[in-house]
Amino acid sequence: MNIAVLTNVFFPVTNGVVHSIHLLSKGLKELNKEVSVISSKHPCFNHQIIQKYNIKYNIFKLPSIYFPKFDYCIPNPINLIKEIKKIQIKPDIIQINHPFIIYKIAKILRSYNPSSKVVFTYHTQYENYYHYVKFIPKFIYQKFLYGHLKEIFQFVDAVIFPSKTIKKDVENKFQQYKDKFLFICNPVDMHHMQYYDDQKIQNLKAKFGLQDKFVLGFVGRLEKEKNLYKLLELYRQIVSYFEQNLNDKKISLLIVGGGTEYDNLLNYARKLDLQDYVVFTNKVPYEDIPNYYRLLDVFITLSVTEVKPLAYLESLSSMVPIISFKTYGADDLIINEYNGYLIENNNNYQSEFITKIIQLYKNPELLNKLKKNSFESVKDYDYLKVAQKYTEAYKEVGK
Repeated sequence: MNIAVLTNVFFPVTNGVVHSIHLLSKGLKELNKEVSVISSKHPCFNHQIIQKYNIKYNIFKLPSIYFPKFDYCIPNPINLIKEIKKIQIKPDIIQINHPFIIYKIAKILRSYNPSSKVVFTYHTQYENYYHYVKFIPKFIYQKFLYGHLKEIFQFVDAVIFPSKTIKKDVENKFQQYKDKFLFICNPVDMHHMQYYDDQKIQNLKAKFGLQDKFVLGFVGRLEKEKNLYKLLELYRQIVSYFEQNLNDKKISLLIVGGGTEYDNLLNYARKLDLQDYVVFTNKVPYEDIPNYYRLLDVFITLSVTEVKPLAYLESLSSMVPIISFKTYGADDLIINEYNGYLIENNNNYQSEFITKIIQLYKNPELLNKLKKNSFESVKDYDYLKVAQKYTEAYKEVGK
């Protein structure tokens, strides 16, 4: 089976979609499939990245348009047919991971092999990313997006949703295509997440002043859609509660990651008088990520734009329970009182978050139980198992 995996961007960009694509491709290759990742060429892509991530599958790079502010690329649509012809592959399966230009590339590839099957993985709540294209009136963006998704659903042979609730929501909007819709969770590298260094963890605790602290944390891109300003406001309330009701300052918030909002979030933390309670790491090396998760007692997030974020899977595989809004990406992964807590996104959410955090802070036995359950809850999401499920889906659409 020859599989072409199409994506806007690839390493060295390190968002959740890129890692999901890498892990899926890695798993498919280990299952003896012929895998080719086709993406735009990032200006910093080099052979060292291939070595760093131990990439064994094929990589083809297309001329790109690079957006330095967001550290993001898309394939240059000029001479697209000519560039695709240079690749000279005729895949049996075309796996697309983004709409728009990637969809056009899929159409070009399929024209070379009309018997090929096309699968679209629905990674993103596209309607929640309007802030990146504010120059377009919102009603026009929504109308265009609906029409484009309808066009994609009509063209492809299957749509894979990493979230059951996202799948259900899209089914309600596009009833006529629901027979094409499948659920397969995003992958996580369980082995990598267990590869941590106790000495490095102690060194990081000393560096960030986290010894003897109860550490709340967030890991991910620092972008507007992650709701991090709201997270800092919540944390201000948590700190105030600890000081006023527990006479305790042994709490910290660790925010791991970089992004366009990094400086703004630093300034906002100072404005909230949180500079002594919040640590911003900026970007950290991929190989050190398991060490950073083990600095955390609890992962907290207020994001409402996810589908199935890699950070949640990594957190749980690192034995870190999650407290999150009850929303897409969380509500079919986080199980109340088993591996974390789901909080309703209403006017009372701050007190609900604080209640759960205090409960875990005061009850180490309960916290340890949730930590063990967290690891157990994601065993079936290891990348090789997910790749096997994709293989079965490919075979089904190929019948």
